[in-house]
Amino acid sequence: MAELINHYRLNAERCLELACNFKDFESKRALVAMAKAWSALAAQHSKNIKKGYSTLCPRCESPMRWYRADLTEDRRALEHSYQCQKCGFISRSDNQSHQVA
Repeated sequence: MAELINHYRLNAERCLELACNFKDFESKRALVAMAKAWSALAAQHSKNIKKGYSTLCPRCESPMRWYRADLTEDRRALEHSYQCQKCGFISRSDNQSHQVA
């Protein structure tokens, strides 16, 4: 699990590094938003491990892990997706509270 948290943190760092290379504001803003999402995900995952819980799959009730985040069409919010580690089911949430919809 610590490996996954480090992976999330590295992704946040990569987004910030990429943002430095872009000149247009919208690209920079999108990459900074993605970096914040990766950092928040690392923090939340770490907190979940300490508390001993995770998001459960609505189909088989196995733990789900974060799968990806996509910017909405207006590029102002993130939609998070989770994938079940057992059955592969993918579920989406359109807020940053990490609740599966």
